[in-house]
Amino acid sequence: MISSFYTSAAGAINLQSGVDVTANNIANVSTVGYKPSSATFSDLIYTNIHAAQGADSPLKSGHGTKLQKTDTLFTEGGLRQTGRPLDYALINSNNFFAVQKNGEVKYTHNGSFHLSEENGTSYLVSSDGGYVLDAGGKPIAMNSENDSPAIGVFSVKNEDGLVREGDTCFKLSNLSGAATAVAEPEMKKNYLEDSAVDVADQMTSVIELQRAFQFNSKLVQVSDEIMQTVNSLR
Repeated sequence: MISSFYTSAAGAINLQSGVDVTANNIANVSTVGYKPSSATFSDLIYTNIHAAQGADSPLKSGHGTKLQKTDTLFTEGGLRQTGRPLDYALINSNNFFAVQKNGEVKYTHNGSFHLSEENGTSYLVSSDGGYVLDAGGKPIAMNSENDSPAIGVFSVKNEDGLVREGDTCFKLSNLSGAATAVAEPEMKKNYLEDSAVDVADQMTSVIELQRAFQFNSKLVQVSDEIMQTVNSLR
């Protein structure tokens, strides 16, 4: 089988993964506190042509591309006034609310909170039902929506080391370092941070990825036709 078949097939498969990343960004264009992802591609191994074993050659043959990594873009979304007393928006992109659910603490920019009653006590919870934590890492009890809770705001040394967990939440990792409470956090009450997805950028990415996918798909078709022609000559 000619190498062009494998090269173009590898490119098409990995470009499809890139399309999935962009499609997920577009699907979350209205999700509060959502941070978009960016796909990064890299070349696969190159083979020297007409060169002695172990020697380098100016003439090389590539073997396609692969999805190397997916980065989270911690850009700030626009602030939208809602008028709800339990809506909060963070100003700093490296600040996060801490939410505890099923014994696990996660971090998010989604400040759309609610009250949930448990054993006669009302607690401040996130949109998915997790406890919103204060600076000491404890759930916040409230009497009514008009209270002014001391919501904890945390930061990490390396936000790029956070692991995406879905529902606009992130988990700590060895690369991100531990989360530390911010002494005087900047946040706006009655506001929410909208999704940081730029639709124009995402549509441009869709067009680029689709064109590259179509090009690789065409190469697969051409390679298959060449193989059929060669086989018919036997």
